[in-house]
Amino acid sequence: MLSIFSLSISNAQPWTLYQTGVPYSLFAVDFLNANTGVAVGQGGTIIQTLDGGVEWSVRSQTINIWLNDVAYTPAGVFAVGMGGVIMRSQDNGSTWQVSRAFSHEDHTLRGVAYNPFDNTVHAVGYAGSYYVLSAPFTNGTWVQRFDIPYTMHSIAFAPNADINGRGIIAGTDGKVWRSTNGGSSWTPRNTNRYDYMNDVVFLNDDVAMICGNNGTILRSTNWGGTWSLNLQFLTVEHLRSIDMFTDGMNTKVTICGDHGKIMTSNDNGFTFIDQLNGEGRHMYGVSLLSVTDGITVGEIGSATSGAMYVTSANGIVGITNLNTEVPSKYKLEQNYPNPFNPVTKIKFALPVSEQVILSVYDMTGREVANLVNSKLNAGTYEFSFDGTNLSSGVYIYKLSSNSFSETKKMSLIK
Repeated sequence: MLSIFSLSISNAQPWTLYQTGVPYSLFAVDFLNANTGVAVGQGGTIIQTLDGGVEWSVRSQTINIWLNDVAYTPAGVFAVGMGGVIMRSQDNGSTWQVSRAFSHEDHTLRGVAYNPFDNTVHAVGYAGSYYVLSAPFTNGTWVQRFDIPYTMHSIAFAPNADINGRGIIAGTDGKVWRSTNGGSSWTPRNTNRYDYMNDVVFLNDDVAMICGNNGTILRSTNWGGTWSLNLQFLTVEHLRSIDMFTDGMNTKVTICGDHGKIMTSNDNGFTFIDQLNGEGRHMYGVSLLSVTDGITVGEIGSATSGAMYVTSANGIVGITNLNTEVPSKYKLEQNYPNPFNPVTKIKFALPVSEQVILSVYDMTGREVANLVNSKLNAGTYEFSFDGTNLSSGVYIYKLSSNSFSETKKMSLIK
C-alpha cells in the first residue's frame, strides 16, 4: 500500500509511522518541491510521489542492489549505490536509466550532490570511490578521482557555491574535508571525533552541520573550517541523516537515526527537540518539504515493508474529521462500498482523545497496511483506503486503542 498520511505537530509531538507497502528498507529520500519526491532503498527500489507524499508509486526495481542516496539536481535526479552504480532520471523520477553501470570490482557509493561552481555532479563512497559527471550530462561519462583515499559517506555544497566554491565531505572515523574552490581540491579538517560522519548539510553559506554515529552532532560556522560538538543529547544512537529547510525567515533542521530517533531544531542547529525515540525501526533518510512538513524513511523492521515517519502542518492526509461533536461511544463502521475496487471508505468514532491504530490485514493475519497510528481528538473520522497494490480477496481492518478494539471484514474485487 503506497498511500501515506501525516499529522500536525508541535515541538514535542511525535511523527506518524506509515508502512510503505514496499518489501524493502528505504535508505534515502529527496524532494524537488512540495509535491514531487523520490525515495530509494534495497532491491534497487525507487518510489516516487507527485502529491507531497500522499501517494507513492514504484518507478524502478530493475537492479537487485542497494541504492543509498538520491538527489534532485539541475542535471536530473541521481541515485547511487552498490558496485558504483549510478541511476539517472530526466523526468523528475518517473523513469530511470543506468548512468554508470554496476561492477563487482567497484566500491559502494554513499552520497551524491550537484556542484553549481562548475556545473558537475559528484558521487562519493567507500575506499576513496569518487566520480564526477560534467556537462553535457547525457553522455554518462563519469570521471574517477583519487585525491581522497578514504571512505566518504556524504557530500554537500553551499547554497551559493557557484560563487564561493564551498563544499564539505563527511567520511569515516571522524574524517571531514573542505573545499574552497568548487571541489577542485579538498583539505582535511580536524573534528576531534573518531565516529563515522554519516551526513552533512549546509544551513547557509557559512553554517554547516554533520550527524554521525554515537549521537554525534557537529556544527561549523566557517563553512567547515572548525567544528564544535553539540553536547545537548548524550545518546548512543547512530544518527544517519540530516536535512534543513528555510523559508527566508525560519530555518528548521531535522536529524533521524537508529531506533526511530528523530530530533528537530528551530534555531539553526543550536538546540534540538527530541521528537521521537525508541520506536525500534532504524531511520536512514530525511527530507524536509517546508518548515512544518517532512518525511523520514527507514528499515522494514518486524513488519513486511519499509517504513516512513511523516509530519505535516496540514493535518492527516487521507483522513477526514466528519464531525467534531463528541460521540457517546466507540464505533467502527462497515466500509463503503463493499465489495470495493480499488478505493473504499472506513468510518469510525472516538468518544475521547487518545492514540489510535487503524490497520489492514490479510486472512493469514499479516499486516498489509498501517493507515493510522497517531493521537486523534474525539470525533467522527473517515479514512479513504486505496487497495490498488493489493490482490483480490477478503481483508480484515482493525481499529484499536488502549480502551477499545474492533475488527471487520471487507472484500476487494478486481
